[in-house]
Amino acid sequence: MSTPLAGRRVAIVNWRDTEHSLAGGSEIYAWELARALREGGADVEFLTAREPGQEATVVRDGIVVRRRGGPFSFYPHTALRLLARRRRVDAVIDPSCGLPSFAPLFLRRRTPVVLVMHHVHQAQFSTHFPAPVAALGRWLERVPMPMVYRRRRVVAVSASTAEEMRRQLGWKGSVGLLANGADLPPLGAGDPEAKDPDRIAVLGRLVAHKRVDLVIRALDALRTDHPRLRLDVIGKGPERRELEGLVARLGLAHRVTFHGFVDDDTKAALLARASVHVCASDAEGWGQAVVEAAGHGVPTVARDVPGLRDSVVAGESGWLVPDADDLEEVGRRLTAQVRAALAETAAPADRARHFQACQAWAHRFDWSEMRRQALDLVTGELGINEPAASTTVPDAQHRPREERVAVIGGTACVE
Repeated sequence: MSTPLAGRRVAIVNWRDTEHSLAGGSEIYAWELARALREGGADVEFLTAREPGQEATVVRDGIVVRRRGGPFSFYPHTALRLLARRRRVDAVIDPSCGLPSFAPLFLRRRTPVVLVMHHVHQAQFSTHFPAPVAALGRWLERVPMPMVYRRRRVVAVSASTAEEMRRQLGWKGSVGLLANGADLPPLGAGDPEAKDPDRIAVLGRLVAHKRVDLVIRALDALRTDHPRLRLDVIGKGPERRELEGLVARLGLAHRVTFHGFVDDDTKAALLARASVHVCASDAEGWGQAVVEAAGHGVPTVARDVPGLRDSVVAGESGWLVPDADDLEEVGRRLTAQVRAALAETAAPADRARHFQACQAWAHRFDWSEMRRQALDLVTGELGINEPAASTTVPDAQHRPREERVAVIGGTACVE
C-alpha cells in the first residue's frame, strides 16, 4: 500500500465521532476521511466533543480519538489543542458541523487547512437554538467564516451545497467537490417481489429539521384510501417522544412502529420490505439515507431542497416534491406525492423497475473512491502531488440541475 503521508501529522476536527448517540452521516464521512489519511501513512488525531459515558481518549483503526468538552465548550478545547500543537501538526481537516472550529486562527499561516461544508446552516440555527444564539450562529457562518477560510482549500459534499454557499453566504472563492460513499448490499441483492406495497419507511435521526411529523401526518391523511398502510420509523433522536405523542393523538399507534437504532441486519430487513422511503427534511448536504434506501431498491419521496435534489434521480430513484415556505402546504404536497408513489409502486412489475433503477443509482457511490479523493486532496495541499482534478467544481452555482455532479455527503449537524 502506498503511504505518501508517512511521517505527516494530520488533525481532523469534527463536533461528534461515530460513537456519539447523535452521530449521523457527517460523522461517518469524517471517519472515512480519517481512515483514508491513516491508510495513506499519516498519524491522525480526531478531535471531537465528549458525551457523558464516553472515554476521553481512545484509539480506533490506528486513529487517536481525543474527546474534550461538550457541544459548545468543544470549540475552546479544540482551539487550545491546535495552539499547543501548531508547530507539530502538518494539516487540519475542519468540517463545518453548524460551524467549523476556525482552525486557521490557531495555526501557522503555512499549515494547510481544508474546510469541508456539509451544507449551509442559516435556516437550521433557528430550528435548534433560541433567537440570540441562532442570530450569532448565522452571523458567524455568514461573516467571519468566509473571511477566515478565504485563502484555504474549501470543499463541499454536493453541488447544491456549493450553490447555497454562494447564494446564502456570498462565498467568492473556489469550492471543490469531495466525493463520498455508502455502505450498500451487493448490486442485485434482495427481492422486489418481497416488498409490501402498503409499507413505507423513514430512515434517519429523529431531529426537528427532518420533519418526520409531516410523514406521520401524510400517513394519517392517506389511511382511508390505504387502510393497510404502515410506517416504519428507523432511527433515534431527541424528537422521538414528541413524534410518539403525535402518533397517539392521531390514533395511528397500530400503523406506526418506532424501531429506534437498529443493527445493520435489522435495518436491511426493514428496508427490504418497504416499497417507498420518505424524506421530508428541510435541507441536507446530501441525502445519505436516500442512497442507503436506494441500495435496498427503495425509491424516495423527498422535498426538492438542497442536497436531496442531488441524491434523487426524479422519475427513476424517486420523486421530488416542490418546496414551499408554508409547512402546511409542504405537507399537502408531500401527501399527494406519497399517494402517487404508492400508486406507481402498487404493481410488482413497477416495483421491480424501481428496484433496479434505485440499486443502479446507489452503486455509483463507493467509500474507496471517497478515500482516494481525500488522500489526493491532502497530499496536494501538502505539496506531495498536484491536487486531484476531480475535487474541483468551478462555478457550481451556474450549473443547470441536469448537469450537476452528484456526490454523497453528511447530514445536517447543528442539532
